[in-house]
Parts: sequence; structure tokens; C-alpha cells
Amino acid sequence: MKGLEIAPLKDKRLVVLIAEKEYNEPFWITEPPSAPHYQMLCSLFQPSIAFHKFLDTLIEKVNPNFATEELGMRSEKEFYKDNVLAQMFQNNNIPFFPVDIDGNAKTYLASSLDKKMESRDSILKSLAELSKQKKEKYSVEKEYLVAYGQCLQLEIDEQEREVSFSTRESWIVMGIMDHAREFNVEEEITCLHICSPEHVDGIKKLLESVDVQVEVLKLSKKIVSAHIDARSDDLGNLLQSMQIQVKPVIKKKSPHDSPYLLFYLDTDERASPFDICMAYDAGYNAVIPYDNVTPKDAEKIVQDTIFSRGPKAVKHTCFFIGGRKAEKAEEVLKAVKNSMFPPFQANVIIDPGGAYTTAAAMVAKVEYALLSHKLGDLRDKSCAVLGTGAVGQVTTVLLAKLGCNVTIASLNPKRVDGKEYAQKISALLADRHKVDVIGVFAPTPAKKLEILKKADIVFCAATRGARIIDKELLNELKLLKVLVDINAVSPLGIEGLELKDDMREIIPGIFGIGALAIGELKHKSEKEILRQARDNGKKIYNYNQAIQLARKLVRKEIYPAKLTLTLKYPHVKTDSR
Repeated sequence: MKGLEIAPLKDKRLVVLIAEKEYNEPFWITEPPSAPHYQMLCSLFQPSIAFHKFLDTLIEKVNPNFATEELGMRSEKEFYKDNVLAQMFQNNNIPFFPVDIDGNAKTYLASSLDKKMESRDSILKSLAELSKQKKEKYSVEKEYLVAYGQCLQLEIDEQEREVSFSTRESWIVMGIMDHAREFNVEEEITCLHICSPEHVDGIKKLLESVDVQVEVLKLSKKIVSAHIDARSDDLGNLLQSMQIQVKPVIKKKSPHDSPYLLFYLDTDERASPFDICMAYDAGYNAVIPYDNVTPKDAEKIVQDTIFSRGPKAVKHTCFFIGGRKAEKAEEVLKAVKNSMFPPFQANVIIDPGGAYTTAAAMVAKVEYALLSHKLGDLRDKSCAVLGTGAVGQVTTVLLAKLGCNVTIASLNPKRVDGKEYAQKISALLADRHKVDVIGVFAPTPAKKLEILKKADIVFCAATRGARIIDKELLNELKLLKVLVDINAVSPLGIEGLELKDDMREIIPGIFGIGALAIGELKHKSEKEILRQARDNGKKIYNYNQAIQLARKLVRKEIYPAKLTLTLKYPHVKTDSR
């Protein structure tokens, strides 16, 4: 018999979307329900057209690596042959697997229950015989038999519940994890699990216990009959006028779960309200801000937090490191990491001044824009980053790691040691991030033009409200180029570029991406990082995770909750004769 063991994946990240179906898949460990109408109800134990169509749309949007469903009382042959979902997944080239308690394990557990049920039945038989004898109403023998029978029935009920829920759910989760291991995917595997409503919470908790990201979708159906009274006996007319509107509802967590807490560690004088608001929007129950945080402060805050929450609740704990100075934030990050150890490990996000998610959004947006406009691969381009702040530095690192030839430029004309400063930035990035980039000083239009002419892609990441590239410089550029600006404060960094521009040709051959186009992706990326960090522990989210998420977000919308379908019963043609 196969052993039951649930272990986390190694070197892979698993995301499970649990789609709560409209009925509980029939399952019993000893004997089927005996209610007279049960066989009639069995006709409802199948996916409705609404659920089927919704899943079809969902998998088109999410494109999971594989899908699973409880086997229940079906054989594997019935699971594949008589299951409309199996045909749907086959048509979409998505592997579909049954997951449930092992047959041998089920037989073994059923045999232990059979013995108790035999004892219970013998007691019931004895009670029936006592009743026939018409003895006095009160009988010590009868009372003891009743008491013993009640104890046996409680044991049977408890064991059946244990098998039908926690034991069975463990087997289902193990099946999901085992199938995930079969996929040779480097980064992330997505599974769509079709689940009975009564098992959603148990399976979700088990998956989260092995660091799986879980999202639960419940289908909400609304039946609309536009013209016919719902009490009408004319079923044909009722169907003709009926519409079924379906949309998913994100299932909320159990009120008994520990609250999600985010501790915001800001190295600046005042904690930024931007990230605090984002954390609340991402679903945290409380955000606790600290300002002027030093590495020593961080050590005490982290240890007081993780020890008070304990190994289980610490999974619902996140530390967010902010502040305008990336160097200070990285020092705090080091202290936070050194303060945690198994099993007291929580998620940590570092995004100083939003620089990491902004830089990731810039690179991901340009990368996708080039491919979608058939302008080649970003890794083959020469790139210039104008601005040496945190956003500029991280953008430079991401581009260099991608394989681009990158120049980072200091633009401040008041800087007396500008050339040395630019070279120092280059050396700093080489030392900290192991990238080879060129640092230059470009305080004048002539110096800027030298850089612009050599670059295929230009990233403007300078101070707010500072004009970096004016019309005169733009008119000097002849070859095909893409210019990106993150400055949303007038005057904008690039003259002629609008905030919402998304690969608009601002002059012949020059395409521009504005600050709001970047900002929208940055906002989505940070929110998704916060959401993932809320649900799964033990991970550090930095610019490496930010670029991966930004790439996924820019290519597809990963929130299936936005799907809504309205299905109308097919019109039946009447005979015109």
C-alpha cells in the first residue's frame, strides 16, 4: 500500500487555483446513503453547463500546467469516459488527473469500520428482540445496550468523518503535489483543482502548510427568466427565456485563522503611506509602521514579532522594508534575515521607495513592447539609463543581468565630481550585483546626445519634475528607438511624451512609454507581491521576484476573479408551417 506523505516541492513554486464546484462529489467509506430520493439526486452530481463554460474560459485565461479532480466513487474509466470536464481539458491539451484516497488504504480503513458496524448491528438486533418481548418500559439491559450502541455509533461517525475529510484530503493533496513533481518547469507550476465545497478549506490549509500559493474561486450563478413567470408550468417557454449569469467569487479565509499582519520598516524619518495603503488593499488585517529603522531596531522588532506569533501564525506575518535609500534598506534586510531561523520564518519584501517594483515594471514593459511590436529582443539592445538613484541603479542591474549593453548616466550639472561619481556607481553595481556596466557623466545636452545616439532603448529615471530630453535632442535622433519615462510631475522627463502613452510614436521612428503606463504595472506588481507574501511564508521578495511577476502581469491578467459569463439557453426553431 502506498504511504501517505505530503512534502513541499524542491526548487519549484506551485500555485493552485481551487475551483469550488456546485455539489459534493459522492463518497462513502462503508455504505452508500439509503435515502429514497438519493438516486434521483445523483443526476445533479455533474458539472452544469455554467460551470463547464466558466472553466473553459478560465483555463484559456490562466493556462494551467495541469488539472485535478476528486475521483470519488467513480472508477478511473468512468472519470475519463463519462466526465465532461475530462473532455474539456483534453480539448485544451491540459493534463487532467483524478486524485483521491488510495484504493488499498480505503479498503483497509473500511474493514476496521466494518467490525464496529457489526457490533452496532448486533446491539440493534438485541434491542429489537427486547421490544418484542414486551417487558416493562424500563430495563437495565436495554439501557446499557442503548448506551453501548450510542458509543459505537459515535466512534463510527467520528472515524467516517476522519476518513472522509482529513485522511481523504491528505491523499488528495499528496496527489496534487506528486503530479506537480512530474513537470520539468524551472520557476512556477499552476494547477487547477476542481473541489467539492466541503473539502475546500481543508485542502487549502494542507496546501498552504507546504508553501503552496492557493486561491479559491466559487462560482456564483444567477438564473434570470426575462418574460415568463417562474411559476409557469410551461418548461419549454421557461427555458427559452432563461439566462444563466455566472461569475467567480473569491472565497474569504476562515475567521478562526490567525490575522495577516505586515510590519512596515521604513528607514526614512516618516513611514510612507503609499506602501501602507497598498498592504491594506492587498488584504492584510493590520499594518504596523515603524520609521527611522536601523539594523539594530529591525533585529528586535523581528524577533519580538516571530516569537509572539509562533511557528504557525508566523506564516501570516510579513516584513516590508522601505525608505528612499536603497543602501540603508539593504542593511536592514540583512539584519531581518539574520534574525529569523526555522521554524520562525516569515516573508520579507524589500522595495525602497518603490524603486524595485518600478524598475521591474520599466524593464518588463519595454521587453514586452518590443516583442509585441516585432522590434526584437531587449537582451540584444544597447540601453541607456538616465539617473543614478535607486530606480536607475536597479533598472541598470536588471538590464545587465538580461544581457544588455548598459550605460548609466549621472545628469546633475551641479555635481563637481560628476565623472568620478558615475564611475563609482559603476563600480558599486559591479561589486554588489556582479554586473558590468558603463558609468558616465552627462550634465549637458551635448553629452546626453552622445548617449542617446548610441542607445536603442532609453530609460529616464531622474528626479521628479526634471526635463531630461527636450524636442531639440529628439529631433537629432534618426534611428528607431524606444524612450521610457517614470516622471509623472510636470515638466515631464521627455518633451512631447504623454503620461498614458504606450508605444506611441512621438516623432518619426521614436516610440514612447509614459509614466502612467509604467505606474499601472508597478502598482499591480507591488500588490501581487504583497498578496503572495501574505499567503506564503519563508521567502525574500526583491527586484528578482518583482521582474518575474511584472513579466507575468504584462503578458496576461492573472486574476481569474475578473471573469464573468452570461449563458443563454439555445433558441429552438419553430416550424413555420
